[in-house]
Amino acid sequence: MSKNASSDFNENWKPDNPQETLNEENYYYSGFFAAEMSCSVIKAANYNPVGHYYFAVDITVSNADKSLLETINLVVMQGGGIISPIKGGFNLSARGKKRVRNVLDFIDRYPIIAGDLARDRIALMQEALTYLEMHRGPSEHQAKIEAMDDIRMKLRVIKETGIASKSYRRLHARKDIIGYFLAGVLDGDGSFGFKKSGDRQQPFLAIAMKDQKIIELLRDFIQYGNIRRRGDGMYHYEINHQKVLQVACSLFLTKYPLCHKRQRERLQQVQRILNDYTRSRDNHYRDCAGDIV
Repeated sequence: MSKNASSDFNENWKPDNPQETLNEENYYYSGFFAAEMSCSVIKAANYNPVGHYYFAVDITVSNADKSLLETINLVVMQGGGIISPIKGGFNLSARGKKRVRNVLDFIDRYPIIAGDLARDRIALMQEALTYLEMHRGPSEHQAKIEAMDDIRMKLRVIKETGIASKSYRRLHARKDIIGYFLAGVLDGDGSFGFKKSGDRQQPFLAIAMKDQKIIELLRDFIQYGNIRRRGDGMYHYEINHQKVLQVACSLFLTKYPLCHKRQRERLQQVQRILNDYTRSRDNHYRDCAGDIV
């Protein structure tokens, strides 16, 4: 395993409020949002009064597994989200002040552990929502336009450049919390399967994101490998070392299980091939030892 994989974890992390009991498994959803979330402030014409605009905050996650989105809607959005079909999958949208407040309250309880882009988006949505909650009616219309347009521009910059407006320190958290968080990330952006290596198929686990600190969190959690920045600006991390990959499969199928049905099936297939390979190799060694005796 990599010797240069640093750790910034605090095994003794506790909630700020000692009376609050956290369900560590809920960090899965924070990880999923960190990977899949899109945030926007929608500006639309308001004809009463004429010439004015109204603004709506929106947080959306997209995925091909509709049943997973239905669960996220219940757990994170308290059933208030709307699921709609898109090409290749579905959108789950929380639009409007009340629905977005539910999402932000959940992420406040189960915060995004790492990721400048994800945390910057959440900070901007909190800023927009707070402003809209405090400034209602037409009296401050021009000030509202300026404030919302500024937030809209910042969200656009994040989307187009992959650059956050500030750097955020990784939150200290227990290992189990990080494990569930990363399971959500992998369900959103992970890739598992086989690729050709010479004359055989090599199993792998990979992830590519613009959010470098999330990739670093996974690398440090596994304590193996290196991260490379691709030409398209994505940070890429991959595991194909068989022993390390076996550990990763066990972690994200058993201890911190993936919830996306297809992702889970793909990782299970990788695990089966690895186990078959290991048994075949062990049998080969035993046969050779028998021949020697």
